[in-house]
Amino acid sequence: MSVSFNSQLFFKIALKKLKHQFLPSRCSLCLEPLLLAQELYCLNCETSLPYIDQACVRCSEPLPQSSTCPNCQKNPPYFSRCIALCDYQYPISTALKNIKQTLHAPETKKLSALLAKRLKRAYRAQTLPSIVIPIPAHPLKILRRGFNQSALIAHRLCSELSMTHLHQGICYRTQLGKPQKTQNRAQRLKLLSHTFAVRNSELIEGKSLAIVDDITTTGATANALSKCLVEAGAKSVDLWCIAKTSWHNQSSSIKI
Repeated sequence: MSVSFNSQLFFKIALKKLKHQFLPSRCSLCLEPLLLAQELYCLNCETSLPYIDQACVRCSEPLPQSSTCPNCQKNPPYFSRCIALCDYQYPISTALKNIKQTLHAPETKKLSALLAKRLKRAYRAQTLPSIVIPIPAHPLKILRRGFNQSALIAHRLCSELSMTHLHQGICYRTQLGKPQKTQNRAQRLKLLSHTFAVRNSELIEGKSLAIVDDITTTGATANALSKCLVEAGAKSVDLWCIAKTSWHNQSSSIKI
């Protein structure tokens, strides 16, 4: 069996080299030729992505320096902390639009891998949450779109992070969410207060969880789900996402 596996691995590597030689890929941003080990972005473009370096230690709101933002001091969320990869601005805004619209978007794999690297650094002195839960989408929304992009990201993360297990059936939406684009944070929290429910709560009782989304704005959706999970017995809930934006983040040029 090991020989067969090694043969398949050798064939994949050889095929990748052959494809790169005759059909070289280019960076999706600057169109420079990519090296064999690079995917989607060249090194310069990947390094220049709008990563969040200084942020609120609780909600990951970009700040001049890492601290707790006034909103989290006044109204702490139910999730313990949010780890976001990037600020929601170009080219991340465009990449997330493609992730939402395309099942096999290359951005899903690439940005999930970059988020996984950030998570490994963030938890290097701690234990990773054992259970990973994507923000559930209503069945009607999945029927309309064809997939749940948060579940695709969560699947990629679990393939990169050891000792984490993906669970998609623990929680679900009880109602189809109303559009939130024109709602402020308080209105969103009210709209979402009874949106989620938990089944098989014994699977999460006393355990540390991580919920995954593509983008978080006010954090209202993640907070409502976290509240539901904590009340069902979870020890703690962390939030992982590709991008973070907010109502006063003027760099967010495209709203999805």
